[in-house]
Amino acid sequence: MNKDRYDEYLKNYIREALIYGDKDIGQAANYLMSQRTPRFFAKQEQKEALRRAQKVFTSYQDRPLWFVLKCFDLTENDLK
Repeated sequence: MNKDRYDEYLKNYIREALIYGDKDIGQAANYLMSQRTPRFFAKQEQKEALRRAQKVFTSYQDRPLWFVLKCFDLTENDLK
């Protein structure tokens, strides 16, 4: 598995979820859970990034944004 590609997919999923959820963790978690897992032609990194984003966002819906991003070892500046 390519770590750089995985990190890029993960950041993209997080960006999309935060844009859709207007930086609300609960709404972002709902958005991520509504995403379908990529199928046959998707890369393994893409599938794993979605699964991890879904798991962290749903597990920590009651936490602040900085805490959830810290779980990914990211800051808000990393997503810009």
